[in-house]
Amino acid sequence: MAANRVVLKLPLGYHKAGRIERRVSLRRSLVLTLFFTLFLTGLQAEAARISVGFKGGLNLASISVSPQPMDVAEFRNLNGLTGGLFFSLKLGPLAIQPEFMFARRGTKYEAYIDDGFYNVEWHHDYLEALLLLKWSVLQAGPARPFIYAGPSYGYLMKATSVIHDAEGSEVGAADSRDYFRKGELAVVFGSGLEFKVRAIKLSLEGRYHLGLSNVALTGFEVDYIKNKSISVLAGISF
Repeated sequence: MAANRVVLKLPLGYHKAGRIERRVSLRRSLVLTLFFTLFLTGLQAEAARISVGFKGGLNLASISVSPQPMDVAEFRNLNGLTGGLFFSLKLGPLAIQPEFMFARRGTKYEAYIDDGFYNVEWHHDYLEALLLLKWSVLQAGPARPFIYAGPSYGYLMKATSVIHDAEGSEVGAADSRDYFRKGELAVVFGSGLEFKVRAIKLSLEGRYHLGLSNVALTGFEVDYIKNKSISVLAGISF
């Protein structure tokens, strides 16, 4: 006796619907793959435009005073250090470059105190935030010149007046932060050269810091005191 055969009849259109569903699934997979490919490409392109680095160097600081005090012949440059962290977002030949820097500002001068002449130094330590617009003059070559300018805001962390005798020995120091404003507005501009070495960039630059705001708070017989400085910096970025 022949075995009974059970024939399973599928609904009409089943095979057609299955093919359509597979096509839709394939299209979705292609769209998702394309989306993630474009997303990763965009991330790589954005990462190529953004760099982070460090810079530091020597700061020659002084002040502008008006009117000139009668008991001070001249204000001389104070040697100090400056350095910090910076980011750069490249937009063709231009770049937006925020910086967060430490800088010693101040000055030194000769003053008559009590029974003789002494050398007085103002050591003013600032934490500064800068927003610079940088223009790369050349886009190719081993050495690429650039110029930049932008505003700066500095916060006075510490202010000390240091007194030296004629032989250069320190004879006294005093906290003078209460005599100066805590914030300072300035404009910064400079130029330099950038050298690309494989995956890193090395830079050498000079900049000028021009104080715009009066930093004197009280106790001075002058109209204003403004910071100014020249800096020479070396940097590295990735």
